Amino acid sequence: MEEQSTSGFNRDVKDSEQMPTEQRQPSSQQEPQVVMHKWSNVNLADFQPHTETYAKDPAETSSLSSIAVYPVGTEDRYVEEHSYWAWLSCSGCEIDCHTPLKWFTAQQGLASSVAAMSLFATPAETETWKKQIFEQLNERTKREQNNFQHYEQAIEQHVWVKKGSMQWWKDWKPHKWMDVQVMLEQFKGYDGKQDSILFVYYMHYGEKKYIHVFLNEVTVLVPVLSDTRHSFAVYTPERTKQRWPIRLAAATEQEMHDWLAVLNLACCECRGSQGPPSHQAVWSVTCNGDIFFSEPYQCLEAVPYPVPCDQMVWRQIGGHLRQIECNSLGIVWGIGYDNNPWVYTGGYGGGFFQGLASSTNNIYAQTDVKCVYIYENQRWNPVTGYSSRGLPTDRYMWSDASGLQEQTKTNTKPLSPQWTWTSDWYIDFKTPGGTDREGWQYAADFPASYSGYKTMKDFVRRRRWARKCKLTTTGPWLEVPPILLWDISLIPSISAPQDGHVAVWGISNKGDVLCRIGVTKQNPSGTSWLHVGTDQPFVSVSIGVFYQVWAIARDGSAFYRGSVTSENPAGDCWYHILSPLKQKLKQLSVGRTTVCAVDESCNLWFRQGITPSYPQGSSWEHISTNVRKVSVGPLDQIWIIADKVQGSHSLSCGTVCHRTGVNPLEPKGHSWDYGIGGGWDHVTVRGNSLEPPRNSLDESGNRSEKLYRQESGRDERKNSNEE
Repeated sequence: MEEQSTSGFNRDVKDSEQMPTEQRQPSSQQEPQVVMHKWSNVNLADFQPHTETYAKDPAETSSLSSIAVYPVGTEDRYVEEHSYWAWLSCSGCEIDCHTPLKWFTAQQGLASSVAAMSLFATPAETETWKKQIFEQLNERTKREQNNFQHYEQAIEQHVWVKKGSMQWWKDWKPHKWMDVQVMLEQFKGYDGKQDSILFVYYMHYGEKKYIHVFLNEVTVLVPVLSDTRHSFAVYTPERTKQRWPIRLAAATEQEMHDWLAVLNLACCECRGSQGPPSHQAVWSVTCNGDIFFSEPYQCLEAVPYPVPCDQMVWRQIGGHLRQIECNSLGIVWGIGYDNNPWVYTGGYGGGFFQGLASSTNNIYAQTDVKCVYIYENQRWNPVTGYSSRGLPTDRYMWSDASGLQEQTKTNTKPLSPQWTWTSDWYIDFKTPGGTDREGWQYAADFPASYSGYKTMKDFVRRRRWARKCKLTTTGPWLEVPPILLWDISLIPSISAPQDGHVAVWGISNKGDVLCRIGVTKQNPSGTSWLHVGTDQPFVSVSIGVFYQVWAIARDGSAFYRGSVTSENPAGDCWYHILSPLKQKLKQLSVGRTTVCAVDESCNLWFRQGITPSYPQGSSWEHISTNVRKVSVGPLDQIWIIADKVQGSHSLSCGTVCHRTGVNPLEPKGHSWDYGIGGGWDHVTVRGNSLEPPRNSLDESGNRSEKLYRQESGRDERKNSNEE
């Protein structure tokens, strides 16, 4: 608005001595007449304090810098001693653009002005000039509003832009990396909310084009580990369905981390989702050891219309782990690649996250050690025996596990610049499938099933070499020494235990079964380990809502631990459970009344016949194939990491999937809802105890839960005595 400042003044009649005499003294013969004058507009810049001012054209139009002037008189048109003239004026002011102007409805200031100006005016004159000034002000207000209606609202918009040169993996064939310009534009809308858009500009047949994505639609930003490029993937719900994210590569790892930090912070600001994860969060780990969590919707497990899994928003948190487990009390444990256990401290951020994206406390240094593997391949020659000279169609004689990439001792580098070598190359005698005394595995051809002993039909062999590298980073994790763990499980409590202690079971890296003592919400790391005796090494363990402890031995057989309670945390004895026919189990998970297991052939099995009177169940039922890991939640939710999921361009490995249709009447569900992926290696929903909207199926589930609580203790002891 323009700011104006004008002032009214009274001119004394003494200053009128310059006026002609005939105008100063009225004729004695002339009768005084009342003259009705109209309001006129006078520009102050051109105003001259002379009598010629009164001769201005009363039809002159007004403007923002003009005032209305009217010579006010008494009933006698001319006064001998005094003559007054006045005008209205205003000063600078602020006007709320959302509030209509109330200049004409103000009472207090206007009444005093009218009273002063009407001191020497007749009622007829007063009514006339009031009507005229109101009409003129109304016209001016309408004119000004009409002239400025097309203007935007006068609200400051803050815009921030980040630009850079990167490479983009083309969406169409032939798929290849191409140079692009990337721009992130952040701005505040009229509602004051932050919003951001990511633009990727590329050249197509000499024409500049672009793709864009709104960051409030981004569900996850994932670093992609590669030997050749420092890249990351951008997922949206639509691209999650297609299994085809936007993949960008930076020139250096530091530049990639800078972009990830900025984009993650912008996504959090757009969604208003900053801070640590809640107790109900769903946790996951990628194949690279990156840790993510997602806040679940209440309708995530709704029947029959759950929220699609691809709508879930995942946020990264600092640290590096191989496995993670949690419960609804906010207690979270993790295991690194070096088998060191870690416990969550309650913070967020760490790693490459800084500023608002990371908490200032509960962030600690974390290390992890991982092995890099390469394979030495040889083929049988009737003259020289096994040698490094293969057929033209054979794989590289030094390669990765697939044989498609050549990897030698000299050209193999650490996983990233953050990793440093800590050992030399050595032969790995713990290769899955077994080895001979020299570390070789034999097979009929490449690729095939390998074994640790040679037969007459074996014409190829391979040997795995390993080298350790170390990562140093930061995150909200504290180490729990001194025992190394292979597997961990926390009781998925729906409510806090009466004594405050939380049951935690683990498997050491040597196969010992352990029970953690003293774990509480205030002391999530506990105090000590209690050894649970077994007759062979174990590889997996899981504890359910009602202290049902299941485990898998190294030979692939399943076991159930009897009489485990809060008062007797270690239980009494093991019950052997037959495995599925001709299958060896490798991992399992236990919920409220559901037990699921995965075998070495990546088949998912569901345990039938589990009742309060017979918690071991009766048989295994096959559910699905191509399953890597399974997690059963406190409400019997079933989530998996699936391989070979069909996408728009290829098969995706390591995809987070959710079992739909799970309810007490159909506990194994009926179909899969595919979420984020690939590249994921672990997921846990054991902290998500958010009850879905109530219906008849939920009421049935509540009745079964109450029945289980009442009968499980008595019937379990009865079965133990019968055994």
